[in-house]
Amino acid sequence: MKKIIVLFTTILIICMVSVSGISANAAEVKKYDTAVNEIAPDTQNDASSESSQVEPEDDELPSSYSSADLGYTTSVKNQTGGNLCWAYSSVSTFETLMLKNGSFFGDLSPNAIDLWGCRTDDGEGWQRSAGDSGYTSISVGYFTSWSGPVAKNAETDVQYGATGIRFLNKSDRTDIKKSIMKSGAVTANYNNNSLGRSVDRNAFFITDSIGVISGHSISIVGWDDNYSKDNFTGNYQPENDGAWLCKNSWGEGYNTIDGYLWISYEDHFLLNSEIFDEGFSVESFQKITEDDHLYQNEIYGATYEFEYVNKIKQTYFNVFDFSQNGNKLDKVIFETNSQGASYKTYYVPLNPSGAPVKDRSQWTELSEGVVDYRGYICSDFEDYIVPKAKAAIAVELDNSANDRRCGIGVSEWLRDPDTQIIFFRDQCKEGNSFIEYNNEMLDLRDYFLTYNHDDIGGTFVIKAITNFTTDTTHKGDVNLDETVDINDVTLIQLHLVGLREDLYADQLTNADYNNDGKININDATQIQLNIAKN
Repeated sequence: MKKIIVLFTTILIICMVSVSGISANAAEVKKYDTAVNEIAPDTQNDASSESSQVEPEDDELPSSYSSADLGYTTSVKNQTGGNLCWAYSSVSTFETLMLKNGSFFGDLSPNAIDLWGCRTDDGEGWQRSAGDSGYTSISVGYFTSWSGPVAKNAETDVQYGATGIRFLNKSDRTDIKKSIMKSGAVTANYNNNSLGRSVDRNAFFITDSIGVISGHSISIVGWDDNYSKDNFTGNYQPENDGAWLCKNSWGEGYNTIDGYLWISYEDHFLLNSEIFDEGFSVESFQKITEDDHLYQNEIYGATYEFEYVNKIKQTYFNVFDFSQNGNKLDKVIFETNSQGASYKTYYVPLNPSGAPVKDRSQWTELSEGVVDYRGYICSDFEDYIVPKAKAAIAVELDNSANDRRCGIGVSEWLRDPDTQIIFFRDQCKEGNSFIEYNNEMLDLRDYFLTYNHDDIGGTFVIKAITNFTTDTTHKGDVNLDETVDINDVTLIQLHLVGLREDLYADQLTNADYNNDGKININDATQIQLNIAKN
């Protein structure tokens, strides 16, 4: 199993610890901080609507590309006053996305992510303080929970939120290029060791022989397959031409190409997800209006991949209270690393005890598809009216095509395996998440306690978007599909014989077709007569 976050620390050298099997102490594995020693040492005192971009085909990729040359980047910032390269690179990537899609509403605030990603008054969240080093995973949680981004100009009330995030690493060079052309930029981390800098500070390259880790985060905005290897005049030189164009956050004066630098394709550390946090691009986003609502049981996103259950096919559930806000279900979002797996999403009613019903005949399939990439998958489908009551959204993953276990993102507490200090505390609550296991519908906290000896647990990263509230009071429309037909009659009949006792308030109101305050065979008969007349 592989954790998808990096460890918050101020130490320059950190030992790697691998995890295998089921851990009794949550996800314990170290990675290098992406914000260590990140202020340039020799310049510390220097002064739309919904959008899912079109991905280019492989043969459409040019030998060079630059979002900066196309006017899709904002000015280079100077991150003085804090170890916030991870926040600066993240908002820079989102700014480029906005500019590329004509949705730009002002420079975005890295300080807003910084403050959001701190320990809360009740002890939840990332156990860090404002200005401390951090992780690009904080930014991913911030964007996908619709907590931001926010503009530096507080007067604007425009808000956008990410609906899809693609994770990228160094082995995905073609995918990285596609993501840059599609979304404008990719946030990435590398080892900013001074031995890799060229004499003019324009180019950077180091090998795996470097033992000192000084993490730094930048935004990749382009590439050049023909960028000469001779430009890398530091202590190391790559074997081949080719480099990524990266927007830095140390001001326009540090790198002599106006705050940008080139990092070789062959750099060992850039986008190396075995060492640093995942690189990412924003796959899709939408403008948030007063009619939109994001249902979620956590805001910090996936801190680990739930692969404790060794199954190729598995279903996961999050319970939401749809009695408030919009009830026209528009999208389901979930995080997974099971690229290539097939998936289905469902609306699932609850049983009297508050758990999702096991009887699949009572489930409503919302969508199906294939997990095209690692990250946050947005499943859009024809709007489905949900009753104003608690219910579950289920994600079924089937990884048979890859013959590997399937996993889903979980917001799970995390601990330093050396110091035993918890550095992320989740928002887990009883009744939030469920899992089908050993022919039981288990609350996820009970699963963690019973099978993982863990009394804290976690919450599945499954979210649901509703866009506007509709009046579901329509006499005879018992299944709330906005039509009155024989299916509604059948549902009343099933209810009367005790096979469907789970009807919600709106459904019961609509089932009382003759308004006599009772639901009986007379209502079913009257609906049938009216259907026959029409």
